[in-house]
Amino acid sequence: MAADIFLTILTVVFALMVVFSKKTVVSAFALLMTLLSLAMIFFQLGTVFLSAVQVLINAGAIAILFVFVMMLINLEQFPNNREKSKVKLVISTFTMLVVLGVFALVINNNIETLSVVNLTDNSMKALFDKLFNAYFLPFEMATVLLLAAIVACIVITTHEKHENEEELQILKTEEKL
Repeated sequence: MAADIFLTILTVVFALMVVFSKKTVVSAFALLMTLLSLAMIFFQLGTVFLSAVQVLINAGAIAILFVFVMMLINLEQFPNNREKSKVKLVISTFTMLVVLGVFALVINNNIETLSVVNLTDNSMKALFDKLFNAYFLPFEMATVLLLAAIVACIVITTHEKHENEEELQILKTEEKL
């Protein structure tokens, strides 16, 4: 019981570090630690396969991909706009109300009434049946979303590089004159 509480607190702390950290590398490291602590929670719940998938796919591939994309984009070149606007205030207030509403629903419900997917003996077949039959559309949507994010990052970085190359060529021709 104490280990469950410790891992839950650890996961929440690292998740908050992801959101509130000002340095992108620290956020990426906190994301990696969040995913690893989630894997430990899955391991404690007895879903060893899900824990291994969490480590290999989420922590291994996605977190490293985020670090790669952050280094590719070079966030230091973008201006840091920290202006407060009414739109940002409305969106953050709405998001906070939704999160508090979800917490209230979870706290007010009896834990015993919550349904849990029963995967007997950590059966991979049962997991794949659920993943590719019942949750096929959300799984594919997440895949397409990740692919679109990767393509968008590549397009943004190559577009910026071409603009910088054009500016350098203009400067070189001006220097020759």
